[in-house]
Amino acid sequence: MLAGVPTRVIPLAIPAGFIFLGEGFFLLSGLVLAFHPEAVPLPRHPLGLAGAHLFLLGFGVGVLLGAMHQLLPVVLEAPLYRPRWGYPVMALWALGVALLALGFAQAPPLVPLGGILVLLSLFLFAYHAYRTFRLAPRWNRVATALAWVVFYLVLASLLGLLQALSLRYGFYDPERLSWHLLAGLGGVFLLSILGVGYKLLSMFTLTHDVDERVLGLFLWAANLGLLGVALGERLGYVLLLLAYALALYDTGRILKNRMKKALDIGVRHYLGGLCFLGLSLLALPFNPIWAALWFALGFVGLVVTGMLYKILPFLVWTHRYAPRAGKEKVPLLKEMLPEGAGYGAGALLALGALLLPFLPWAGWIYLAGALPHVYALWEVMRR
Repeated sequence: MLAGVPTRVIPLAIPAGFIFLGEGFFLLSGLVLAFHPEAVPLPRHPLGLAGAHLFLLGFGVGVLLGAMHQLLPVVLEAPLYRPRWGYPVMALWALGVALLALGFAQAPPLVPLGGILVLLSLFLFAYHAYRTFRLAPRWNRVATALAWVVFYLVLASLLGLLQALSLRYGFYDPERLSWHLLAGLGGVFLLSILGVGYKLLSMFTLTHDVDERVLGLFLWAANLGLLGVALGERLGYVLLLLAYALALYDTGRILKNRMKKALDIGVRHYLGGLCFLGLSLLALPFNPIWAALWFALGFVGLVVTGMLYKILPFLVWTHRYAPRAGKEKVPLLKEMLPEGAGYGAGALLALGALLLPFLPWAGWIYLAGALPHVYALWEVMRR
């Protein structure tokens, strides 16, 4: 590699490192959920905050960062600016998440330190993404969605750190907690899953030449909806419902025009996640806690686990077997994943997420779903 020349070669250790660190945080969040159900209905319970950050910032953002290191070059048709910058991003992020969770659970002085490390990691990632964006020969609406996701990653981290510091120095404002949640849940995960997921869904179903104008409308509706909800305007909620309707319409168009008729495990998980998103939006005006649980555990949990069943086998096969294909016998891509474990995990995760608002012990069902999910991914790495 020439110094100063961007490259398309991304070491497998970078996306796989983010993914498996995220899986570790996923299991830890499941343990918190199962052993401490009393924390679920209380938004500011220390263990609830620890579990939420392990799941969303550890698992959700970790997988997102790993995937974006691979996805940015595909979407932008440009090389990643400095792939190896992923290593310090990974180290700062992982240490920051661990300190945050430990701080929330047992040692509050660690919370600001963890928040600072996470913020530094996301600033570095955002700068790396910016330099990569500048290399793009053309722009599209999926790239716009990625840019918004990067913006919300930094914004949510900034707002979270501000909350942590305000508790220590006496300028706490509960309003900022809702802004932090909206930037994190809505800005990061809604836009990454429905915006970037649009690209992945098209790839997984072999759907070509899909009109991106609906995606553009979705981005307008979702961003304005999040702003409206943050300001307490009812129109914001209406716009979020509109964004959901646009996402359903776009998903329907992609599936209608697909060349691959059989729906694979990743697409089925994606559709299940969309159902949980609808439940979450319907519950939002009446019971925000139920809405948050269905959004995080159902929507984010199902979609992210399902996408990993497609992303990780492709990455491993490309790095490990593609150079040997045609020269010796190598496994087929579809043989990399034990799908039975993946489908079983998805069923348990969906059932646990659905029941948790009503039955605290459903956290054990969710944890039981996390175990075969991790096993399936581990088998991918072994093959």
